[in-house]
Amino acid sequence: MTSSTVGENFWGSKGRIRDGVWGDVPVDKAVRTLLETPAMARLKGISSLSFAHFAFPAARHTGFDHAVGVYHLTRLTLKKITDSGAYLEDRDVRGSLAAALLAEVGRYPYPWAVEGINLPGMVLRDEETRHVIEETEVAEVLRETWDLEPHNVFRLAARGAGEYDEGFGTGAPLRDLTPTEHLVRDLLSGALNLATLDYLVRDTRGAQLPFGNVDVGALINSLRIVGQDNRAVLALDESGVGHLQSLVFARYLMHYNVYSHHALRIPTAMFLRAVQDAVQTEEISAGELIRQDDAGALALISRSAADPSGSSATLVRRLTERRPYKRALELDERHPSYASLIRLRDDASWRRRVEEAWARYLTRYRKGVAGPFDILIDLPENKRFDVGLRVILRSPGLTHGERNPVTWQGISGLSEEDMVRYHAPLHRIRIATATDDLATSVRRHADELFTIAEEVG
Repeated sequence: MTSSTVGENFWGSKGRIRDGVWGDVPVDKAVRTLLETPAMARLKGISSLSFAHFAFPAARHTGFDHAVGVYHLTRLTLKKITDSGAYLEDRDVRGSLAAALLAEVGRYPYPWAVEGINLPGMVLRDEETRHVIEETEVAEVLRETWDLEPHNVFRLAARGAGEYDEGFGTGAPLRDLTPTEHLVRDLLSGALNLATLDYLVRDTRGAQLPFGNVDVGALINSLRIVGQDNRAVLALDESGVGHLQSLVFARYLMHYNVYSHHALRIPTAMFLRAVQDAVQTEEISAGELIRQDDAGALALISRSAADPSGSSATLVRRLTERRPYKRALELDERHPSYASLIRLRDDASWRRRVEEAWARYLTRYRKGVAGPFDILIDLPENKRFDVGLRVILRSPGLTHGERNPVTWQGISGLSEEDMVRYHAPLHRIRIATATDDLATSVRRHADELFTIAEEVG
């Protein structure tokens, strides 16, 4: 049995939100009350695709749009699960829907840039998510309107100590989760990852690209619940394999053509350096920054800058004026100097020392003219692209040698090494410069610069 509130969310209440991707999304009073909190309102000012509108002008959908989309997909998936005969407590359903709406509330403005900075004093995404859910107006709404304990909602919305990536099932789970909590987290950020499903479809349409289309409804309808490791887990019926393949390849295409596009990544590197320098000089704090939307973050850095000609003020001014740096070099995992550069990803201060050492070298030996923040290194996130959703075959073991449910490797015939090679072009390092002339200098003296990078400690 489900309450009237849950029933309205499943079968359609009188209230609707018109979503640009999924159409009319049924909402009730509880959902509307949560959507009207300041925490959710902030998401309306955070672009899901960051600076991608520099190259894809229509890609201006927001974190709020995404939250509504994940809520909608969660609602459909829970209905599929309960219709199939699986039992979910009313409180579990309400908690899942609330967590779907609130999963993004702890994000920084321009999160692709800021959440990758490894600096002392940076507020972790889960820490801010917990604060918003448990210590703001959101907590009151959850208790009074949803009849939920805020901490239990956070346990579903949190990404976990290891930060879940997009790998459909990779990452470090929270401790002491109940079987139902495990199942819900599989929906939101694990084996199924409804957040990634919404992102792929929404981002594809926002960027107006001809690929990346996934039949999400058919994929959800192919879901099954199976017993594994003494708990219920999500799996996919064999009839849904084609939709899973579409999802896997859509993710690859979007990463290659949009998420790794230089028009998005170079401004991201500029904003990262602006934030890094502003935080390290104590012109702003991470706590101030994480409460802003995109426009508020740019304004905060600009008005807090002690030197108008300094790195933070200059980089933000160029972003505001849409004058991004120039692309000088790109290299992926197959390049011989990749290993010496990718190590900088885990230490933002080390990366900046290398950037400044390159600028000094080119200027001192008259091989180029570069200020201390005129050369930037854009490092890819440490993402894995595993597929955690398993498939139930109707004739198991005949060709794959696995018991049901079988892995993606068993279905695709691709080994883990194959997948690593396949995704190598997605992990590109990019070097950007303030001017075209400096880009030419970097390309001309790349070998010397790579040697310097190995020597800078």
